[in-house]
Amino acid sequence: MKRTEELLSSFDKSWNQFSQAWKKARAKASEKSVHDLRVNSRRLIAALELTRVLSRRERVAKLQRRFKKVLKRMGALRDVQVQLENLSEISNISVISSFKRGLKRLERQEIDTIRAELKSGKKQRLAESLKDARSEFSRLYDSMGDDRFVRSVERFLSSRQNEFLKAKHRFQRLQPLNEDALHEMRIALKKLRYVVEAAQPVLDRSAKQRARQMQAFQQLMGDSRDVELLSVQLEKWAKKKGKKIAVVPALERLHNKREALLKRIIDSSDKLERAFKTETETPRPLAETTQVPKVAAAAAAASFAGNSGTHP
Repeated sequence: MKRTEELLSSFDKSWNQFSQAWKKARAKASEKSVHDLRVNSRRLIAALELTRVLSRRERVAKLQRRFKKVLKRMGALRDVQVQLENLSEISNISVISSFKRGLKRLERQEIDTIRAELKSGKKQRLAESLKDARSEFSRLYDSMGDDRFVRSVERFLSSRQNEFLKAKHRFQRLQPLNEDALHEMRIALKKLRYVVEAAQPVLDRSAKQRARQMQAFQQLMGDSRDVELLSVQLEKWAKKKGKKIAVVPALERLHNKREALLKRIIDSSDKLERAFKTETETPRPLAETTQVPKVAAAAAAASFAGNSGTHP
């Protein structure tokens, strides 16, 4: 299968998964369905990034913003549902039950809002716009040629990787913990991970391994963010209800859990950076001798390896 066909097949798969997640979230809006809809929204946004490698037309950027709105609409519900899940670890503290009831009410309100938002007409309009973007991607890819596209993907991935490393170095410099720096690093990693997944049809096999490593690191940072969010919300609720002393044991548990996560984040960030520096494991566009001359393919690979080893 040609690269363009593989990329378009991946494009179609992302849409089908998004469409299924949309239907499930509209029907039930469970934690899993909401999570799946958010993940598949990010995958489509990343797929559209590859289209923007070829074209900077505003309509592609506009479509990306529409998928980002879906992410934003799911955000509040997702946060409440994750807080409820994390509360299960400290449910033996009696005062927590009252806080949990409040979260349950908020969850029901958010679910009603989400169901109203996820109308079939909106999804149909997204489908039509995505179909146009897909056609434009195919046309531009054919006009650009394999060699130029590979080089464009190479530069784009290198740029995203350097953005992550810059954020990672800033996070490590600003110790003790700086929440803004941690958030910046988490966002930069998301952008890198999802575009690597989207570009896998033109990358070597190590790209899958790299994506898994990034996903595991992203999960650590996400868990840390969720624990901190729960701590803030619980403390705010306790202060309002005059029960601050009663929730101290729960807050201490959450604090200790986050401290452990932050230590793992620092250790894992160093391991991930070392993996990026390993030339043989750096995800590079595959050389395809039927379409790209060997000399050009070798130059592209060497260029990407050099860029990946350069950190701001």
